[in-house]
Amino acid sequence: MKLNYITLFLLFFIFGSGIVHAQWDSQVSQYWNMKNFYNPSFVGERNVIEASLLHRRQWVGISNAPVTSLMSLNMPVSFLGKEHGVGAIMINDKLGAFNNTSTMLQYTYKFNFKKGRYLNVGLQGGMMNIEFDASDIKVFDDTISLPASIGEKKVDMGLGISWVTPNYYIGASVSHLLEPKFDIDDEYSTSISRIYYLVGGYNIKLKNPLIELQPSVLFKSDAVAYQLDVTAKIEYKKMFNGGISWRKDDGFVFLLGVKIKNIDAGYSYDLSTSEIAKVSNGSHELFIRYSLPLEKRKERHSGKSIRIL
Repeated sequence: MKLNYITLFLLFFIFGSGIVHAQWDSQVSQYWNMKNFYNPSFVGERNVIEASLLHRRQWVGISNAPVTSLMSLNMPVSFLGKEHGVGAIMINDKLGAFNNTSTMLQYTYKFNFKKGRYLNVGLQGGMMNIEFDASDIKVFDDTISLPASIGEKKVDMGLGISWVTPNYYIGASVSHLLEPKFDIDDEYSTSISRIYYLVGGYNIKLKNPLIELQPSVLFKSDAVAYQLDVTAKIEYKKMFNGGISWRKDDGFVFLLGVKIKNIDAGYSYDLSTSEIAKVSNGSHELFIRYSLPLEKRKERHSGKSIRIL
């Protein structure tokens, strides 16, 4: 069924805006908690089994605004005397009539250096499923016809590298390595451009041992446009944390978090300073992670971890 101009406009808005603004991948404000979403080399980073959930409701107050859910599971493994990380992540984005689901398997090879420092190289691969369902859209024009349902599956891949120490980390990665192409109908198609990421964070110890500063930064670009998040967090007693992020051309993010035994939880509220603030009440994001400790390793770096991860 040939798409009419309204349908094409919708498709351009969804697909095009994702590519032009490097936003095809979901917006995540608590990016330091889900670094493997951007970079597979961060899986199996700590000596625990991690199960994480993140749910985000963007631009509350706008009908059919984006809703994102992430579910991640990862752990370290040892094989033939070498250290690795394995995991999986599932991503679901819903925006109006679009429902995009990706399931990725992730693997990391770890090069172990002295004093708990690691150079990690990661790979991910899986299936991306894009669906468009216009069955609930009401069009009061007999000359306009919308497709009831369109869906297509494509293989997708990503690569990443990171340098991790007990006090800081830095990583670079690329997603949508194969630039998946989706056929909208017999005449129209669209593709997802590669997106490049840089992420880094640091623990700054103060004279007061109960308090740590935890700055971090996330840069992402499709080689045309870019976005930048700069975050300043404070952690108290290794249990409570809070802070603020600045996002280029968008606004500010206010952050709260708590850690109780093996559970980490976080909440963020995005306050936009762009034009969208006139019709939206902001964005809300919830995060929770459960960590199941593994047996302690015999290496000298055992027990060391980056608390901001």
